[in-house]
Amino acid sequence: MSWESYFSAGLDRDDADAWGQMVSDLRGLHDAIAALPFDRAVVDELAADLRGWREKLEPKAGEELEQANGRVQQLPMRGHAMLPEFVVRSTGGGRVDGTVTFGRYFMGGGMAVHGGAVTLIFDEVLGILASAEARTITRTAYLHTDYRALTPIDVELTVSAWIDRVEGRKIFVKGEIRRGDVRCAEAEALFLQLTPEQGLGKRAE
Repeated sequence: MSWESYFSAGLDRDDADAWGQMVSDLRGLHDAIAALPFDRAVVDELAADLRGWREKLEPKAGEELEQANGRVQQLPMRGHAMLPEFVVRSTGGGRVDGTVTFGRYFMGGGMAVHGGAVTLIFDEVLGILASAEARTITRTAYLHTDYRALTPIDVELTVSAWIDRVEGRKIFVKGEIRRGDVRCAEAEALFLQLTPEQGLGKRAE
């Protein structure tokens, strides 16, 4: 199995757009729930609707390489519903630059992004860059994040990542998140290229 096929559900453009719209609506729902003052009637009705959808979807669950989530190449973040949408603006030369806006769902407090969500976007963007460099899937060996300023929600932020150096199977990557001239956070990470015996798509033991 190739690295490209591992991250591709093989959807055509129309189906990819349909998946993207669903994920966008789900992200919007997450933000709306996070901003909701408690309303028992709304909570009970929403819980019933969500329970109904869960009961419909659970019997349809497939194996990892059958799922669409995180494997729709035509979409930002490969249409992964867990992740905020990172939009690539430029790429090349071992570097990627783009933008991300964290919604209310990712707020930790004080209208700032939760520190874990900041690390989440770093792990994804730096990891995909490392995998592109290696031309195969990689695993995070370590990821160190420094928080330099509050990262605001509902504001378009710039995310940059670049290959620092490569030592055999070891790919060292750095990145930063900025709001204008303000560096909100920076990260450095090590990703390891999988060996052939570890294989693509194998469940971690």
